[in-house]
Amino acid sequence: MMHSRNQLPSQPYNLHDSSRRDTELSPTTPWTAAADSQNTESQRTESQSDVQFWQVNDFSAGTIPESYEPRYAYPLVVWLTGKDCGIDDSLNHIAAMSPQNYLGLAVDECLFERPDSDQHDFDMPVEFLKRLVDVENRVVNAVRSVRQVLNVHTERIFLAGAGDAASVALLLAMHQPEWFGGCIAFGGAFPSAAKLLANKDELAGKRFYLGAPGGRSAWQTTGSVRNSARQLVAAGADVSVSVNASETDSLVNRQALREVDQWIISGILADA
Repeated sequence: MMHSRNQLPSQPYNLHDSSRRDTELSPTTPWTAAADSQNTESQRTESQSDVQFWQVNDFSAGTIPESYEPRYAYPLVVWLTGKDCGIDDSLNHIAAMSPQNYLGLAVDECLFERPDSDQHDFDMPVEFLKRLVDVENRVVNAVRSVRQVLNVHTERIFLAGAGDAASVALLLAMHQPEWFGGCIAFGGAFPSAAKLLANKDELAGKRFYLGAPGGRSAWQTTGSVRNSARQLVAAGADVSVSVNASETDSLVNRQALREVDQWIISGILADA
């Protein structure tokens, strides 16, 4: 699915700035999420029956609790889509975390092209940096669109992704850590560009949840997750690693999503 992209500015917009208004935006615009092939029918019925799905803009869609309370500032989970997890799966994952605790947002087309194997970090191409700004603006614009009509707690915006999109989520969270309350990454390799682009002054104490499958054939993914954990800890981040106990190769399942819910809530309570 191809979308038109905004013209790139010289630097990304501020995630917390909601001064611009989009008069055409409406949370009543329906979005019909397809069934997640990795979830059971009972799980889909339970999660989707308590949330509303809506089209945010031409490259993102969202979820709203059925019992949405406008006076309450909700945490927002921003899920970057990828080959392992499209918009429908992303929305279903957020709904499965908790049908009442969060606003959800799935943002499409946020992946990077893989660099050549002989490309050194210090020779980072200009195209890569432009793409980074493009993706950051994409996330900012989608979040801003949600904030224009729904009550979002700006200190509780969590970035998430699975597989290749998890690597992008890690890169964005390390480059702009002040934008997010935390980052959730299922699988994915540690982004080598983060070694140069990470904002280490803001990373200290920032929360990261790293999930890995527990199946025997998923050892390579698990090793990548543990490497990411070592890199993040070295940068001063607060890292939680969870290896799926179900012994499957699935990157995301119901148990892992419930763990993420508990991880987010425990952090909120600790900061209260």
